[in-house]
Amino acid sequence: MEDGKPVWAPHPTDGFQLGTIVDIGADSLTIEPLKEKGKTFLAPVSQVFPAEDDINKHVEDNCSLMYLNEATLLNNVRVRYSKDKIYTYVANILIAVNPYYDIPKLYSPETIKQYQGRSLGTLPPHVYAIADKAYRDMKVLKMSQSIIVSGESGAGKTENTKFVLRYLTTSYGTGQDIDERIVEANPLLEAFGNAKTVRNNNSSRFGKFVEIHFNGKNTVVGGFVSHYLLEKSRICTQGQEERNYHVFYRLCAGAPEDIREKFHLSSPNCFRYLNRGCTRYFATKDTDQKVLQNRKSPEEKAARSRGDADASAGYVV
Repeated sequence: MEDGKPVWAPHPTDGFQLGTIVDIGADSLTIEPLKEKGKTFLAPVSQVFPAEDDINKHVEDNCSLMYLNEATLLNNVRVRYSKDKIYTYVANILIAVNPYYDIPKLYSPETIKQYQGRSLGTLPPHVYAIADKAYRDMKVLKMSQSIIVSGESGAGKTENTKFVLRYLTTSYGTGQDIDERIVEANPLLEAFGNAKTVRNNNSSRFGKFVEIHFNGKNTVVGGFVSHYLLEKSRICTQGQEERNYHVFYRLCAGAPEDIREKFHLSSPNCFRYLNRGCTRYFATKDTDQKVLQNRKSPEEKAARSRGDADASAGYVV
């Protein structure tokens, strides 16, 4: 790195900031931020990275960057995210950034058809492309394939897993009931392992291994789900703004009267394993009206939620 060259230097809140090198020391560099002309700061050489000539340029694959490092990768993802391009490749690895709102036509049936049989990189980065590559590799190599979905809470792991399942069953299913049953079983099973945390109303608090089974004609014929519960402690105690697993609240909200009487169900506030955390239901304006008053906590204020509404889920065991 040379004097006057644009570089990414560490920043306490933004991760990295753009600047130029004004002096080179033995093990540190003097950086002048582009947004604060006249001010300088010292940064360790190991934490300063060369920047692209055009920081507003973005590429679909981070490997196409002139300088591939932590700072340029993050900047490329940031620029793409600002343009509603939430998916970016690093070779055959897909980076996904949760937009927290719906992007029109991103997961439409038309989009599914576009990615069928297309090689990785011929179309914009997408979770459908990863699913299709796994399918084609299975078909050509005659070997089982795995897709690992990983990330922190709220990153979008659960939703992207659903999109993979939807893509495979829609594109390579038989068109019979089995395809829909595999996809629709997912929310039901998640009720026993998903819970509200401080950061995410529908956080998966367990590991999950999903198998999609194909026949000799490479058509979806079944599936199998293994769950590995990670947080047994959540069953008996929760944080103040967190909830137990969804299934308990759905029972309280939607169980038929005969079941409610048999198991003495009432509001979540009445149960020791629920009332030390958040006891609010997840409901939309319409579904909140379906919950009877004798099943609500005294100061119930339904938490608004786009999906996974307790009141609309009904009796789920």
